[in-house]
Amino acid sequence: IIIQSVQNKEKSEKPPKLYDLTTLQREANRKLGFTAEQTLSNTQSLYEKKLVTYPRTDSRYLTSDISENTPPVIKAIAGLFMSQDTSFTVSMELVTDNSKVNDHHAIIPTMSIQNYDIASLPFGEREILLLISLRLLCAVGEDCIYEETIVKTNLNNIDFTAKGKTIITEGFHSIEKLSPSIQNEKMQVENTKVLPKITEGEIFQAKATVKEGKTSPPKHFTDDTILAAMENANKALIDIEQKGIGTPATRAGILEKLIKTGLLERKGDKKIKYFFPTPKGVSLITVLPEAIQSPQLTAEWEEKLNQIEHGELSPDSFLQDISQMVDNLVKTYEPIKGADVLFPSTLESIGKCPRCSNDVVENKKGFCCLNKSCSFALWKENKFFISKKKSLTKAVTTELLKNGKVKLTGCYSEKTGKTYDAIVLIDDTGGKYVTFKMEFPANKQIRKGR
Repeated sequence: IIIQSVQNKEKSEKPPKLYDLTTLQREANRKLGFTAEQTLSNTQSLYEKKLVTYPRTDSRYLTSDISENTPPVIKAIAGLFMSQDTSFTVSMELVTDNSKVNDHHAIIPTMSIQNYDIASLPFGEREILLLISLRLLCAVGEDCIYEETIVKTNLNNIDFTAKGKTIITEGFHSIEKLSPSIQNEKMQVENTKVLPKITEGEIFQAKATVKEGKTSPPKHFTDDTILAAMENANKALIDIEQKGIGTPATRAGILEKLIKTGLLERKGDKKIKYFFPTPKGVSLITVLPEAIQSPQLTAEWEEKLNQIEHGELSPDSFLQDISQMVDNLVKTYEPIKGADVLFPSTLESIGKCPRCSNDVVENKKGFCCLNKSCSFALWKENKFFISKKKSLTKAVTTELLKNGKVKLTGCYSEKTGKTYDAIVLIDDTGGKYVTFKMEFPANKQIRKGR
């Protein structure tokens, strides 16, 4: 092949911005394996110890007044990563922009870090604090300067292009390398392809091979990637200020709630865990109307809440719109055929309902019929059983449902203070509450109190 052209251009890479909560959560997930909730919890704890600024922020910049007081903080945290005689340029203008700060500025360490024993912090808090500190040093650091080489060749009338980089000045990347958690990652600087010295017109022997491969399906979401997706879920929508699902302060809670309610689960190794929908989650999405599934609805509601906050919309109007939407959905939504098999009951049947013959299951308060139109229920806090100082247990209820009666020993008499044995029968008249009656074994006297 003949080298047709060689272009060398000097370029620069800007330092990264400071952390807002979402970018901190994403970075901590990639580098430390922390979940979004763990990162928020650790950062909140650091805030309460006055080691970092307010964590629930969506800004990645500082205001000018905060910026003026930040150089001493930078000097203090520099000692965590480098020797005191190391000098580096601090460019506060890179992180200062009043117009890009709403309620709270970016997350940075405070001067309290100067006299604090960092080693005494729990592992999670210590790693998050070091991550935030290092980001501040990088954000005010120098550009990474590199030379980009573009080589164009032609073989059998087919054009080929090769690109490579040569680092001239590492800039902020030299600071990134000071972090133990980042040293284990494949740094962009270290992965850069460096092309050999090539001049236009040179001829090289080329060896071509055909390699067969397969495309891979998209990977499941991690905390990192799902936070990015939630943040940008409605980016295509115009005229809407709140374009994501949730806010930096609520996204971690949303994910944890989905896990606690059994709709999502995390699976993976110790560091990298992926989100998987559970059968329950898939079933829920299957039966939900598309209007409720759409991120656009979330964006519209978030925007209206924003309008309420600024006095541009009344809460009553917002609630009325929701009420009307729900009313329309109930009237027009057609159930999906076979949807009942998507949500099989996981509750154990302890017997059949004496009124409708459906299954009776246990819950926190009692034993209820699964048929929603049937009002049959036996409550654990039952006055009849309480007065006898007996408990309506699962075993007692099972016997009542099976035989309509159960034998109880040691029943308490409020009149005499003594105990006795009796047979309790269900005396159900179909009313709101189930009643009971008692029969006494033949030739048995009431036993005296113990």
